[in-house]
Amino acid sequence: MPRAQRDAADAAIRARVDALVDELAGALVDQLDGAVDAASTSALGVYWPVRGEPDLRESMRRWHAAGRALGLPRVVAPRSALAFGRWTPEWELREAVFGVPVPEPFERLQPTLLILPCVGFDARGYRLGYGGGYYDCTLAARSLPAIGVAYDACEIGTFVAAAHDRPLSAIVTETRTIVLA
Repeated sequence: MPRAQRDAADAAIRARVDALVDELAGALVDQLDGAVDAASTSALGVYWPVRGEPDLRESMRRWHAAGRALGLPRVVAPRSALAFGRWTPEWELREAVFGVPVPEPFERLQPTLLILPCVGFDARGYRLGYGGGYYDCTLAARSLPAIGVAYDACEIGTFVAAAHDRPLSAIVTETRTIVLA
């Protein structure tokens, strides 16, 4: 559902959708845990859920407890790569650009794998985000493997990727892991 329709939905519809998303999120997290374990990386660039994105906070706590370093993104400048700040469950978060929480204090971390949300995606591994291009700039600048996280319902037909778009290494949904690279 386009963002405007999602935002305009009445409370009863939102409650039903939230309950379904909670159920699907459990399956999605199981799929993502498998993909992260297969990647054998110790430093993950993750995201804090906003605007109905899949909620990975419990996974983040587990990954942290298992000894993985986690970093949340911060916008440094328009149309540039994101910086990642180390996150632990105990650290405070402050609201930053676009209402996205970032760790405080901000201690830079260089992730070796990115886990990022998809507003939409196609079978080639291209994702749609919110249009700022920050993740695409980050992928281009760092040549990092990246796993997109989305619900099956977010898959769309092939779309014309912009010159700055970068395909993902894999996409994880509640029913499958699509390995692309």
